[in-house]
Amino acid sequence: MSETMRVQPRWSLDALAPLATGLLWLLTGFSEGALLSIVACVIGVPLLATATALLLWPGDRQITHYLALVALPSPVVALLVAPWFGFASLALVAGGLLSFLVAGRVATRQMVLPEGVPPAPLSFGVCRKVATDEALLGFFVSFAHIPRDRAVARDVTDLRALRAYADENDWARTPGALHRTPVAPVDFRLAPKTSQGCRFEWLRFDSGFEPAPDLPGVARWQAHGSNRRMAARIFRHPGGPRPWLICIHGYRMGLDGLDLSLFRANRMHHTLGLNVAMPILPLHGARSIARITGGHFLDGPLADLVHAQAQGLWDLRRLKAWIAAQQPGMPIGALGYSLGGYHAALLAAFEADLACVIAGIPLTDIPAALWRHMPGLHLRYMEAQGISQAELGALMAPVSPLHLAPVVPHERRYIFAATADQLVDPAQPYRLWEHWGRPAMHWYHGSHLSVRRETDLLPFVENALRRHGLLGNPDAG
Repeated sequence: MSETMRVQPRWSLDALAPLATGLLWLLTGFSEGALLSIVACVIGVPLLATATALLLWPGDRQITHYLALVALPSPVVALLVAPWFGFASLALVAGGLLSFLVAGRVATRQMVLPEGVPPAPLSFGVCRKVATDEALLGFFVSFAHIPRDRAVARDVTDLRALRAYADENDWARTPGALHRTPVAPVDFRLAPKTSQGCRFEWLRFDSGFEPAPDLPGVARWQAHGSNRRMAARIFRHPGGPRPWLICIHGYRMGLDGLDLSLFRANRMHHTLGLNVAMPILPLHGARSIARITGGHFLDGPLADLVHAQAQGLWDLRRLKAWIAAQQPGMPIGALGYSLGGYHAALLAAFEADLACVIAGIPLTDIPAALWRHMPGLHLRYMEAQGISQAELGALMAPVSPLHLAPVVPHERRYIFAATADQLVDPAQPYRLWEHWGRPAMHWYHGSHLSVRRETDLLPFVENALRRHGLLGNPDAG
């Protein structure tokens, strides 16, 4: 897979905007007393630091993460201090907005893309979208559990044991052997719920996920009590059976306020006439074990990555079996975003009778994503202890959509992705597209987070649903 990149300037003049804005924050704040000087330092010092980094050592991805993260709230803070800063606050508002766009512009310009991916234009709209991705990455990196010291030693021990287990069970030749076929739950609970203007049923049942007891990290993973109960939102029409769509959320989601708007739940259910199931992935939402939804899913012990993806696949297959038992013979499709796209792609390797599978902005290579976003110093420390991206990737083969052959027919596979995605490298959906035999693919000029507002995606998704008989009667229910 050949790659392309824009020609980079020796000195980035884009850095002048955050440099000037940071200096103005400090000069104005220090002239207004101790309290306001502290406020000015909180905004001005990071702006100066990231601007200087853009000038002197460009290329480190975290520079634009933190530039966007501090530039995002800076116009609001400038307005709050306007009674003391006077007209200077207007310049600070403009400087903050411009610095935010600079973060997006620099990040877009520095992207390396597969040759088949169209480069995103350096337009105002694209830079704004990319800067939003960058700010979220700054937040994620700041609050992620970065393995250190004893945690790295634990990972080294776990991965060695996992390698021995993989060799003994011949994962290289038979990666699918890790997975058993679940059956539909008989004991389940449905409770009515209203949230975010949507009415649905809250489905709960025991996950029933039981990995092999001699797999490394099993006892630790199974000790997460709240994770052992599966949860899903169920939107069902009264009367006769309808086609179903399983909508799989992304990383750090699983909450009503995020999932229902992402999937346009009311539109899917009422306007398009579908029955909709919205499962909660392990360690997310009601299944969380951390203060923030999704905590420890991608930033926990490295061996647990195998258990997390394996249980995610198991739970989705068990949910699909439940749907089939409730309404036999109805077509069932799957639509996933980001981490949900990863799991939709896993489903495509095991559930041949799915009406269609749509992998949206899909994460497809977790080790590559971790190595892309992890702070450089910590990454070098882990590699010095013997943990490599290649080794982790080989151990994750049984739960990787890039290693498992799809069984859903070629014409039922769909992918869409963003040309300027900062969270999921566009090379990842491109690799899935190639692995899947180059099925229907749609690229949009935007970022990971802009997927909610990309109107050209709706026809792509809805045409796929219509083509395979999923769309029900409009305006029903």
